[in-house]
Amino acid sequence: MKIIMSLLAGISVLTGSLLVYLFIAANQVTTESLRNDSFFVYDAPIEIDEFSLTDHNSEPFTRSALEDKWTLVFFGYTFCPDICPITMAAIKQFYDLLEDNGLESDVQVAMISVDPNRDTPEKLAQYVGFFNPEFIGLTGDYNNLYTMARKMNVAFSYLRVDDDNYLVTHNGEIMLIDPLGNNVGFFKAPYDPQLMLDNFRAVKKFSAKN
Repeated sequence: MKIIMSLLAGISVLTGSLLVYLFIAANQVTTESLRNDSFFVYDAPIEIDEFSLTDHNSEPFTRSALEDKWTLVFFGYTFCPDICPITMAAIKQFYDLLEDNGLESDVQVAMISVDPNRDTPEKLAQYVGFFNPEFIGLTGDYNNLYTMARKMNVAFSYLRVDDDNYLVTHNGEIMLIDPLGNNVGFFKAPYDPQLMLDNFRAVKKFSAKN
């Protein structure tokens, strides 16, 4: 049974990659064709308002830092026991594929903390740097983080474990921001790096035509 399930999973990934490839090859990239099991594109890009955060080098990070690059944004935190390390590992593999194909020059990755009380710039630097030294860790005051998360359709809340510890529940999607600083859609779990690359290429092609 395990062998059958593995084969079916492999066929599913190959089928998804083939469908995305066929849309690109046929120049038929549309909003509907970009909606699949791995990616969702909005009918119209969602404009991101001005914001002010702090990166892992303790430098200001504002909306202007999103311009002229494609940005993958993930909301997480360094104390996260499961979703965050799994998602960051998938993003790392996706970024490795970008580098293998010479496509990384106009792409950046940012993890925005949903735990500003514990995620100092120093902790974020260690955490994101473990996955890739080019990745950016961002934090800020709660109000700024909450407002930005809500604008990007991300929800998070705190769950007290005991007197000294708590967990943060949060969305697991990876947002995709275009070079104009607009949220165009998001990658959906479970993440397959190759499918992420195929969808990313399709989104870029779609954006170039519109």
